[in-house]
Amino acid sequence: MLYEFKVSDLADEFGVHRNTIRNWISAGTLPAQKAPGRKYSIKWKEYNALCEKFGRQPKVWPETENDIPPVEKVESHSPDLAPVALGSLSRELYDDPSYADTCLACGSCASACPITGVDGLDPRKIIRMAFLGLGEELLTSDWMWKCTLCAKCEEACPMDMNIVGLIYGLRARCDRDKVPDGLQRGVVTCLERGNNMGIPKEDFLELLTEIGNELAEESCPGFKVPIDMRGARLLMTVNSKDPFAEPDNLKFLWKILHAAGETWTIPADNWEGVNWGFFSGDDKAMKTIVSRIVDNARRLNCQTILLPECGHAYYATRMGLEKWYPEVLEEFEIFSVLDLLVEYIEAGKIKLDGTRQKKITTYQDPCNYGRKSLDAFGVGYFEEGRLITKTCCQDFVEMTPNRYGNYCCGAGGGLWTTQYSAERVFYGRVKARQIKETGAKIVITPCHTCRDQINESLNHEFDLGIEVKYLWEIVSDALVAPGK
Repeated sequence: MLYEFKVSDLADEFGVHRNTIRNWISAGTLPAQKAPGRKYSIKWKEYNALCEKFGRQPKVWPETENDIPPVEKVESHSPDLAPVALGSLSRELYDDPSYADTCLACGSCASACPITGVDGLDPRKIIRMAFLGLGEELLTSDWMWKCTLCAKCEEACPMDMNIVGLIYGLRARCDRDKVPDGLQRGVVTCLERGNNMGIPKEDFLELLTEIGNELAEESCPGFKVPIDMRGARLLMTVNSKDPFAEPDNLKFLWKILHAAGETWTIPADNWEGVNWGFFSGDDKAMKTIVSRIVDNARRLNCQTILLPECGHAYYATRMGLEKWYPEVLEEFEIFSVLDLLVEYIEAGKIKLDGTRQKKITTYQDPCNYGRKSLDAFGVGYFEEGRLITKTCCQDFVEMTPNRYGNYCCGAGGGLWTTQYSAERVFYGRVKARQIKETGAKIVITPCHTCRDQINESLNHEFDLGIEVKYLWEIVSDALVAPGK
């Protein structure tokens, strides 16, 4: 049986944008053929498989002319059966029996998770399977990699279940050859070459010099990138994506540092701020990457470790410090980019002109900076980003929900780097709806992953028609040059 559909009708059925359906058809995810009347046709079993993947009931069922056989009467059997010994099961993921009673299977977590139902994924099911010793079955699924580790499920849970910790435990137990290739390759490359992209030291230093010279000519006379400068206040890490793919983006923060008269430095080696050991569940790799940052701070005699990359870099490094190097938290200040920008604004170290940006602007709360940092470290970054954004923009509106209750962009937890693009876009439909409802023309975020998912994926898939800027980019746009 063939199932015929219009793109718009199928988009409504699955709760996605019509461009998403077209992309699925182009990519072969939806093996449909063109049909008369601007329709497409697909075999019913392929349509049914798509429904199962996204937890939907098919709208139509194949007709059948076969008579349904009558139900045979089942004769009662004697109850005198020997008991069956089930044996004991290993519960490596949850070995505390109280977990079975703690989880009420109420469905609050499932209702909060935007990807519940996709390929059968359900937080309640994962908890039950873990407690019942079905760890191997969980490890053979791909649920752990489709989760963004956003902790929205934990926010909704009335019993305070550690669901994200369970997912991380699954990732940690997964054979390394089963980790999504993009994630594992990034971890291995970082361990071997000092950064995820494998950029050679000579090329990196040459690029920094070139971009620094450009910035000096454009707006910051006398500017030079300080490399391996001893005694600087700030040690700055770098997301290797920027020098590899978008080197001009480095100028935004450099321009602010220059205007503030800051003393800072970038290490010549092991400068990566990203820590995909956290995403892949590889504690050994995560610890190594964190230790390199600590070694650089000590070698260069810096006072503060600045983690300007997206939320996960701050969260993973801070977690690694608390877990393996707690003494470092007393030895150095640990700054996020939000801490730094608020300090500059409140101390008057930079001057900003908030009248330049007149478009309606909204702010995206990264999960790792906000909800997860508050739960893990007792400090969540919610008001800082809003203070900075409102200082630079005249017309600010909020998404709903926001702050602790905000939804993930749909690409966190390493999902942006994996092969699960259809699931990532489906997840992001919630964020796209939030943005549309604000009427905003610009979305501000302090997270690389949020920025890339919204700008490069959701913007196209859902026809958002918006600009997406880094938080430090909007500050750079509003910056008044010193002496003016």
